[in-house]
Amino acid sequence: MAVLPVSPDQVAALWEQVLSKLRDRLTSDQAFETWFRPIVAREIGPDAVDLEVPNAFFVDWIHEHHLTALRHACTDVVGRCPEVRFTAREPAPLPPTAPAVFTRPVAAAPSMPPAESGERAREWFDSQLHPRLTFEAFVVGASNRFTHAAARAVSQRPGFVYNPLFIHGASGLGKTHILHAVGHEVKRLNPQARVYYVSAERFTNEMIYAIQHGRTHAFREKYRTVDVLLVDDVQFLAGKESTQEEFFHTFNALRDAHKQIVVTADQPPKDIAGLEDRLISRFNQGLVADTQHPDLETRIAILRARCEEESGGLRLADDVVLLIADRVRGNVRDLEGCLVRLMAVASLTHRDVTPELANEVLAQYVKPEPETNSPDRILSAVSERFGVRPESLVGKRRTQAIAVPRQVAMYLMRHLTDLSLVEIGRVFGGRDHSTVIHACKQVAERIQAEESFRDKVNTLFSTVAS
Repeated sequence: MAVLPVSPDQVAALWEQVLSKLRDRLTSDQAFETWFRPIVAREIGPDAVDLEVPNAFFVDWIHEHHLTALRHACTDVVGRCPEVRFTAREPAPLPPTAPAVFTRPVAAAPSMPPAESGERAREWFDSQLHPRLTFEAFVVGASNRFTHAAARAVSQRPGFVYNPLFIHGASGLGKTHILHAVGHEVKRLNPQARVYYVSAERFTNEMIYAIQHGRTHAFREKYRTVDVLLVDDVQFLAGKESTQEEFFHTFNALRDAHKQIVVTADQPPKDIAGLEDRLISRFNQGLVADTQHPDLETRIAILRARCEEESGGLRLADDVVLLIADRVRGNVRDLEGCLVRLMAVASLTHRDVTPELANEVLAQYVKPEPETNSPDRILSAVSERFGVRPESLVGKRRTQAIAVPRQVAMYLMRHLTDLSLVEIGRVFGGRDHSTVIHACKQVAERIQAEESFRDKVNTLFSTVAS
């Protein structure tokens, strides 16, 4: 438990502890990211917690929906239930002509000179873009090259190519990064452009708030007068008929005015259960692009870029980078999280970043998966399918008749077992990891180019996994 009163340099660390407790109490990560990540803790003391929020809308929403959870989280960290106070950095993001309706006391934001008021009133359009999430910071690989190119094209000519752009993929693969990057690039090319990023959950919450307080006109003005609307996790709209109705009309208004719309989801439009057919049709009118799990080379590039960004140009040894990239095969968020943990352990324990230390961290960070597909099972299936002997696949012969099935067996082991590249190489007579990488790349390229070969590999996948 923290010792209070708290010095200024402890506030950020304690607030991270509060956020960790709070995340466990909320029903969704999206609610946490929308309403609590933007908060800055100014003071944390034994009797009061002072928090700075983006605008007064946050104050009202947190009071109505999340204040109890926030107080409990603060209590868990400081040992008692402090008073929670909010300061809004700016007024609610609605036109200044709308009547003020906030009834809870909020500390006043600093006043601004009259000459700057017009410019300041539009800053909320820009404040939603994360400064780090740009195209320059985005690592392009085979898994996201098409989507990256489409997003670049949209940012060059918003409203005229690929409108809407619908990006789908699993969590942590860079969809949100691409949304922000589009916004930054549009603003770079046209500083006067009105760009707004919003999660689908926040869009829903703001619509509910506007209806409850008679501010639907202001809400519509806010969203239907932008030049580029970036909507994250649109699958959150599924099943919400009123919100889909409002979003449908907003979509039509923007598209008819040649304004750009970019949305993301965890699935393609047709697979989102509870999404109205008319919205599915609108999304399919534009370009639907997917992001996939990054391959090994892309994961290595991501680690290199993140290490340089976070560690002032520090370069990890190749064997350490390869070890992390090989073991963490999930999403980019997991990959970066593992790197952050490794660097923190090395710094706090005053140890060099070695493969041994990386293995220690990975043992705690990466949950081992049950290995249901043994190498012997894969070798047997491949040898039967290609008409070769299992011993030949792991032997020294390099004829074409053996090389291709051997590469396919390596490819299957890479995707259907938890073996590392080095361990797969040992199965095949002690070949090194670079041979395994080359084999997997060759098979992946041939799968893309030859339908008959793709069918053969898919059949093997089904046979081994069944």
